[in-house]
Amino acid sequence: MFVALPAAAFGRAACEAGDALTLLHFNDFHGQLEPYEDPRDAVERGGIARLAATVAEVRAQDPSRPVVLLFAGDLLQGTLTSSLFLGVPDVMLLGRMGVDAAVMGNHELDYGQEVFRRLSEEAAFPFLSANVASDPEPLPVLASVVIERPGAPKVAVLGLTTPELTTATHPRNIEGISVEEPVAVARRLLPALRDKTDLVVVLSHMGIADDRRLAASVPGIDLIIGGHNHDLYAQPVLVENVPIVQAGERGGWLGRMDFQCRDGYLAQTDYALIPIDTASPEDPEIAEEVRRITLDAERELGREVGFNTRELSALRELIRREEAPFGNFVADLAREITLADVALFNGGGFRASIPAGAVTLKSIYQAFPFRNELVLGELTGARLLAALERSAALNPLDNPGGFLQVSGLRYIIEDGQLAGATIGDIPIDPTRRYRVVTSDFLAAGGDGYDMLKAMTKPVMTGRLISDMVIEGFRTESPVSAAIDRRIMRR
Repeated sequence: MFVALPAAAFGRAACEAGDALTLLHFNDFHGQLEPYEDPRDAVERGGIARLAATVAEVRAQDPSRPVVLLFAGDLLQGTLTSSLFLGVPDVMLLGRMGVDAAVMGNHELDYGQEVFRRLSEEAAFPFLSANVASDPEPLPVLASVVIERPGAPKVAVLGLTTPELTTATHPRNIEGISVEEPVAVARRLLPALRDKTDLVVVLSHMGIADDRRLAASVPGIDLIIGGHNHDLYAQPVLVENVPIVQAGERGGWLGRMDFQCRDGYLAQTDYALIPIDTASPEDPEIAEEVRRITLDAERELGREVGFNTRELSALRELIRREEAPFGNFVADLAREITLADVALFNGGGFRASIPAGAVTLKSIYQAFPFRNELVLGELTGARLLAALERSAALNPLDNPGGFLQVSGLRYIIEDGQLAGATIGDIPIDPTRRYRVVTSDFLAAGGDGYDMLKAMTKPVMTGRLISDMVIEGFRTESPVSAAIDRRIMRR
């Protein structure tokens, strides 16, 4: 359904009567080649074959009308096929769909810099990021691109990546990587783009808070196409008359914004969020390719390893905000097998729910695609408290991936601050040393937990979190995880 918008003139260059343009966008694909069930409403959404056919349908409505397709980041990480094939099918199929440009998301380095370099060089479209630098070898990304169609307005696309890139992936993946403050970069680069094009679009993978700040701080932006939050906006968010759009996640929706020449200037006319669901058309060739890819991946992964009496939910609004049964189950397993005093895991490391019923290898690998390893070491109570203080200070409305799920301790959050933390019934002693088990991601300072890098006597256990969970289901089924008030907000 189209939403009629007040016509707003864009750019400085005059247009000719009849000039028109359609911008299509999606974001946070996360390797979702197949359709998926949305946990919020149990509706089947997405599927790249449907997404591609919907894009083709829009292009076919008026072959003379130029169409630009933009992807707002996080191509990788989150499905079995993405993890097994390191994003190669995803890049190939986005190219076949006709993506014109993509911004580098914070998960694009999750499989390492060399994987991303290979994908960028093989992609049929450019990856953009004006504020990410790499030393000594530059990444194969562009700061911006100008998209021209015969007889159509010129569209400048500037890519900006969230500074969370340096904390949201394993620290080994960002060696030599730096991220410049995005507002400063936009202020520096926008004027030149503004002078030579008709429409200036920021393709952003920063999240709505930073997109709002950008729109309020940098003149000359016509449109911000965003990602990172997985937010779904039926209508553009307007900040200083700059529309900000975002289209959910995993190819479940396609955003469409139309422009026409009015009174000699380019004007935005309509906006629509097109649902990609069972009513959507399907590209038969891409559908067959996806079937082949998933069959290859699933050949050995349908095997059952245990039984779950209730769903272990990885819903962002749960596991990134409060105590979750899934977090308790994993943290308890880690503490039990390592004989640690405390276990700490970031909510962002849980990437998919494990449904009730028979549990397969596939469901566990989907939940833990990062191949993170358990690390055991010693930490002072002062640094353990600092980690809990960081978790408590994170805004739950942002669904922060750094929110800590725990075992062996209890902590209380009050008004965004740590109000208490105990092991047993005894307050954590800042001077005492505790045995702590966590992921190699957090132990290396991931999600901004630099205090965990001070862990002494660290031991890389060689045990992957996914393998630990597999063994847990094999030995403890039926699993019936619950909460016990180890994390409380008041």
